[in-house]
Amino acid sequence: MKQSPDKKNSPCKDLIVITGCDSGMGRSLAALMLQKGYPVALSYLEAPPFKKRPDLYQQKLDLRIPHEVEGFCLFIKKLCGSGNPDTHGFRLAALYCNAGIALAGPVENTPLSMYRESFEVNYFSNVRIIQALIPELIQSKGKILINGSLAGKIALPFLSPYASSKFALEGFCDSLRREMKPFDVQTVLIESASVATPIWNKSYNQDISFIEEKYIPTLRRFQKMLTTSGNKGLSSEKSAVLTAAIIEDPRPKTRYVIARGKINSKYLRFLPDAALDRLLLRHFKINYGNMRMGRRK
Repeated sequence: MKQSPDKKNSPCKDLIVITGCDSGMGRSLAALMLQKGYPVALSYLEAPPFKKRPDLYQQKLDLRIPHEVEGFCLFIKKLCGSGNPDTHGFRLAALYCNAGIALAGPVENTPLSMYRESFEVNYFSNVRIIQALIPELIQSKGKILINGSLAGKIALPFLSPYASSKFALEGFCDSLRREMKPFDVQTVLIESASVATPIWNKSYNQDISFIEEKYIPTLRRFQKMLTTSGNKGLSSEKSAVLTAAIIEDPRPKTRYVIARGKINSKYLRFLPDAALDRLLLRHFKINYGNMRMGRRK
């Protein structure tokens, strides 16, 4: 659904752009920002998440397809009136790169294509969208929010494609924040952990036919524990309230942990590697039959 800003019908507040709004945090945040009176432009993968309304601009976007990424960037630029001095478009208040995927598998068996897909969706597409919209963000002194993860600090077993892409976002956000600061463009990394979104169920239901039998029982147990924990996490509605507060804060912090057990999530990363390894192996019961806790019987 491609539209031009209609100033007669649209709120006076500046534009909020959110990717990945089919469900979960993206959809909840979009609904909340609309309720607050902001015009919202969003992307979805499968079907428009909301009915048509004059303050809402929805565009299909598959982050694995470069021309769709370019099309979404152009879509937002047109809403902002870029390239047309006769068009007085929206000011870009905030860009939230929220969309992502979580692919799992043991390193030994995980094909490079899965790593590439993870990086295409979780990393490269974010970089491209931000690059394209920097001129609009500089002009409006807007905010850039990026959906990272605690997995960008602590890499769990079997999640190397996901964790690697989130670790990459950590470095990207630090560089971007320091480059944008002189323009008064704020960059915020949202480190989500244990938020109840469909990403966990999708990860559990992914194809595992490429994985050797020696890993299957442990991987399935790990996925079940992760899915159960995720589904019991902070609701997407509560995470949206926290994220909206960050968007509206004139002086936000550089990063936020959004999780139900936020204190535990923060301090786990300060454990020595050896202690954290033992804790995670024991917690997830990593056991390949002839091996326990990384040592032979």
